[in-house]
Amino acid sequence: MRNVSRVMGLMALLMLALGATGCNNKIKDENGRLLNENAALRDQLAEMEDALQSAERQRAELAAEASRYRQENQSLQSRASQPQQNTGFEGISGVKGEFRPGEVAAVVEGDVLFDSGKVTLKAAAKASLDKLAGVLNSQYSGKTIRIEGHTDTDPIKKSEWKTNDRLACERAMAVKEYLSSKGVDGSRMYVAGWGPNKPKSSKAQSRRVEVVVMLQ
Repeated sequence: MRNVSRVMGLMALLMLALGATGCNNKIKDENGRLLNENAALRDQLAEMEDALQSAERQRAELAAEASRYRQENQSLQSRASQPQQNTGFEGISGVKGEFRPGEVAAVVEGDVLFDSGKVTLKAAAKASLDKLAGVLNSQYSGKTIRIEGHTDTDPIKKSEWKTNDRLACERAMAVKEYLSSKGVDGSRMYVAGWGPNKPKSSKAQSRRVEVVVMLQ
């Protein structure tokens, strides 16, 4: 009987041990499942944070773009509301008036002023320069004037001036001297020769003399 009781006791202990092992396995499985779910939730949270940051960046970019458009629209409305101001050079043959920041320019076509490679003013050009001098003395009296000579990019071949820079300077000087002879004070004029360094969209447009008045 004692042996039977001992065996029964051992069997009970064994059953308890097996039950505890089964419980531990279940706990381990449950812990593993919870850890996996936690990792998945962290990944989802990270993705949501990335999406939120991307949305914030897009919102900031759209706000900046909208602000830029508003400023451009206000600028356009302001310009549209202002009366168009004449340069004073309108109507002079071969001359185009242009307002620029802090200055106004009378762009005179080079082919109107000079023959190819020459620095002697054409007779027909003097009528335009006479009118130009009148505007400089009336509308822009006392203002400093920069006379710029410009050429196209073709290299000099037959002109005695050897380079486009020299040709540009001589042409600007010829215009300055003529304007001075028509009463424009020479002390407020100076010459700049750009040669081919500031070309326009065509060779004909590039050949020009610009009479630039400093407004400030």
